[in-house]
Amino acid sequence: MTELPRLFLFDMAGTTVRDDNHVVRAFERTALSVGLEIDRTWLLSHMGWHKEAVFAQLLELAGQPTSRASELARGFEDAIEQVFAESPATALPTALDTFRALEAADIRVGFTTGFTRRTANHILETLDWQEHLSVTSDEVEHGRPAPDLIHEAMRRACVSDVAQVGTCGDTPADLEAGTAAGCAYVIGVGHGTHSLEALARYPHTHLFDDLSPLPRLLGL
Repeated sequence: MTELPRLFLFDMAGTTVRDDNHVVRAFERTALSVGLEIDRTWLLSHMGWHKEAVFAQLLELAGQPTSRASELARGFEDAIEQVFAESPATALPTALDTFRALEAADIRVGFTTGFTRRTANHILETLDWQEHLSVTSDEVEHGRPAPDLIHEAMRRACVSDVAQVGTCGDTPADLEAGTAAGCAYVIGVGHGTHSLEALARYPHTHLFDDLSPLPRLLGL
């Protein structure tokens, strides 16, 4: 893979944005507000998914109507904003340098996320990242681990060849989506919700402790 990618897509929470259990806390608050308990191990296996899909499975496990999933997903949006108000979103240390290195080589930087547009915009505005391409889970038919987020980002970036696209995330769903799309680079990072040992069980091209090796990998 000597040709540089034209587009590199990053997950947000846990990959480029520090996640001090922001997402877990928001899920737990939302579930508890309607009397549901949520197991953290189970929740971690669903990180990166469309939030409505997570709540649908949670309700099904609890023997409750899955029709409430959309209501809980909206509640999650309120909860995550409350959590970020208590502990504001910050960029992970290696994210900005990585973005600069890629953009200096004319590689477009973008985001795909299991968050909705409302939540993503809150983070993007906080970090002043609004200029970057972003695709959210409520803008595609299927969230991760389906490749729809990547395909939509490619469409918006006018990139037709998946061999010119890289992806990077901190969850199994990120790796599965990148692999399903056929991306040239499918990179897992170990500073988010999952360790590198856990991510190693899923299809990938590279695993890094953080984002700093990425520019070197591309020869930048």
